[in-house]
Amino acid sequence: MKNLLIIFTRVPIEGHTKTRLEGFLSKKDIVTFHKKLIRRLISDVASKEWDLEIHATPIEKVEILKEFLPNEVYKSQADANLFEKMELAIDTALQSYKKVAIIGSDIYDIYACDIKAAFDALDKADLVFNPSSDGGYSLVASKVNIKDKLNIDFKDKSMILDETIKNYNSSRVKCLRVIDDIDTKEDLLYNYYGKNVEFISKDEILLEGKHLKLDDNIFHDLINLNNWRNNNEEKNNI
Repeated sequence: MKNLLIIFTRVPIEGHTKTRLEGFLSKKDIVTFHKKLIRRLISDVASKEWDLEIHATPIEKVEILKEFLPNEVYKSQADANLFEKMELAIDTALQSYKKVAIIGSDIYDIYACDIKAAFDALDKADLVFNPSSDGGYSLVASKVNIKDKLNIDFKDKSMILDETIKNYNSSRVKCLRVIDDIDTKEDLLYNYYGKNVEFISKDEILLEGKHLKLDDNIFHDLINLNNWRNNNEEKNNI
């Protein structure tokens, strides 16, 4: 049996996707950015070693995705909260696949080698995570049914991964490297520069102790992902 990688995404619609970036980027630019991010993500995580599906919401707007990604397999997300959606997607897919992994579409620093590492780790574990620095996780992979394992009553939102692992009540859990998604303007600039930034104003940051104006060229690169790898080459080589 083959393995399956599922990508969860919102359809790139103004006011519907990456809303936490509003105020820093226009709604139109956010849509452009998200489309570029999804396309780049798929190119970097696709492999002949596993199948790939995109689980989108709202599914009735999926033609927007098909306009720039016409050859992918699309499915609807379940009508449930995020954790229930992931449980249902994994448990359903395990009827046809040996191992299943889920990631979001808003991750930049993830590659096919990370997906392979997750699937390989499932040889000795039942559940695998790539943690995120906010206390959650950016990838979950499983080879066993996980109903009621992810969707729990979290007491502390900053410890989602820790509480999930405790709820699983098994030593057969493996955590791999930390991979963050892009939710905020700070996340966006961290992935662009490969270094943390501090905002002085809407268009001025502090980078390694130096004040830097965010000009039109930088915003162009941010939206189109141009030169990202050049700027954060040091981080990607860690």
